[in-house]
Amino acid sequence: MDNFNWGLIGILVLLLTIAYLIGRLHGRRPTDIPTDLIDLYKGVQELPARVLQTIQGSINPQKGKMAELLAYAELRYDYDRIIPLGWPIDFIGIKNNMRIDFIEVKSGTTHLLTDEEKHIKNLIAAGRVNFRLIKVTEEEIQKFTTARKG
Repeated sequence: MDNFNWGLIGILVLLLTIAYLIGRLHGRRPTDIPTDLIDLYKGVQELPARVLQTIQGSINPQKGKMAELLAYAELRYDYDRIIPLGWPIDFIGIKNNMRIDFIEVKSGTTHLLTDEEKHIKNLIAAGRVNFRLIKVTEEEIQKFTTARKG
């Protein structure tokens, strides 16, 4: 790996360290590490391969991913649960008994939403967001698994 790759890995490790220290300042005990942080740590473990893929592509996706990582490190203190989606919305933040937020992170000077992001924003603003519960019976599961075996 060249110096650029190691530099990027160093920056990410530094950012994770800063996020940890900020968490300590906010009174979190080390045993209170959210599962989202563990997932983030696992993602960092796979970083060298991802870094190479990003470098082979354009620089903009790399900046975007770095911005998402920085945003995640900050957002995890505002929510009880953060669910990374990636596309078309970056995260869903859940503050128990208070709210659910759809979160889009933009980097650089452009803060324009894509058409699909605009559509999602408009649906949310219009209150056209629902909770769906889908029940599947044991019988339906058995039919499906039996059909797949045969």
